[in-house]
Amino acid sequence: MFGMRTSHLLAAITVAAPLLATAALSAPAHAATTTWTVVNPNSNGAFSAVSGPLVVKNKSGTTIFTCPRLSSSGSLPAGTRTTSGLGAIKYTDLINCTAPDGTAWRGQFTAAAGASNFTGKSYNAATGTTSLVNGDLFNSINLVFTTVVGNSCGFWTHHTAMTYTNATSTLKATTAVVKLATAEGTPTCQGLLTQGETITFATEYKVTPAIKITATVS
Repeated sequence: MFGMRTSHLLAAITVAAPLLATAALSAPAHAATTTWTVVNPNSNGAFSAVSGPLVVKNKSGTTIFTCPRLSSSGSLPAGTRTTSGLGAIKYTDLINCTAPDGTAWRGQFTAAAGASNFTGKSYNAATGTTSLVNGDLFNSINLVFTTVVGNSCGFWTHHTAMTYTNATSTLKATTAVVKLATAEGTPTCQGLLTQGETITFATEYKVTPAIKITATVS
């Protein structure tokens, strides 16, 4: 009898082991949570930012135009949150730009579309650098640019890839996505830009006050 009970017990353990292993494999993985922290000396979250020259090139690397600078303002409120919405650019001054052939361009903030939101993507603790997307929704676009004479080209920018570096308070833009305007159904920007292409949108802002953005993953 003792031998039979031992056999039954061993059989039960043998059957239970794979069931426990299967349960462990099917258990849902713990979803990582990113906690963002913004430190802004301004209690109202406001910031201003002035850049050096802005160079805009199409996907083939041809320079479309160059602007002397961008002057923007917005909000990056202090606090800790687990959402990736960190703040927004709310205004950019009117910009006069010039193409290599002398064509005059004008850029302005699209106030009708509302603020252009910052979305945090990742944080590099070793360099103190945050990767951001500015204007990651169609109704959260950055700037509209048009040729001054003839309106032969007009486009909006959105999904602007940016980085912010704590040590230098530098907000750097690298690329953006194009949405072309239309003139009475006629395509614009022919030979310069195509709908939805990613352009080089290179400039560096100096942000005031010195804001610090960090993130931890748990």
